[in-house]
Amino acid sequence: MAMYSNSIHSANEPHPFDPPHDVMKMLKREINELRAAFQAEQQQRAVEVQQLRQEVQMLKDQLQKESHERKTICHQTVQDLTQVRSDQIKSLEEMKVSFASSLHQLNQLLQDEMRDRRAEGSLRDTRESTEKSERQSENAAMKDDIG
Repeated sequence: MAMYSNSIHSANEPHPFDPPHDVMKMLKREINELRAAFQAEQQQRAVEVQQLRQEVQMLKDQLQKESHERKTICHQTVQDLTQVRSDQIKSLEEMKVSFASSLHQLNQLLQDEMRDRRAEGSLRDTRESTEKSERQSENAAMKDDIG
């Protein structure tokens, strides 16, 4: 019983396990606070990850849309360039045909002019020759009349 009397007597004195018990309570409270903060951090990170996933999906969709638009524009540009090239080739062929036709017409006109000039020269030569013969005949006739 002496032991019990000692413990009653020491009620006024602090118990030797009270300070470690207080430290354990404080540690337990800190651990609970840290767990709550960790859970809040995890929830915040989960929200951020979800937002980032949504943003990545949105960017992928935008990229796919832009890629499709660019392909469409490139395809249209190729078609336009093909049409322009075709039109230019057609115009070039038309110019070649027109040039060949003009050259043929010019050549024909030159041939006609040369033929006309030869004919004119031949006609002139014939006229001159005829006049010369007439003059010589007249001259001979005058000599016969005079002489």
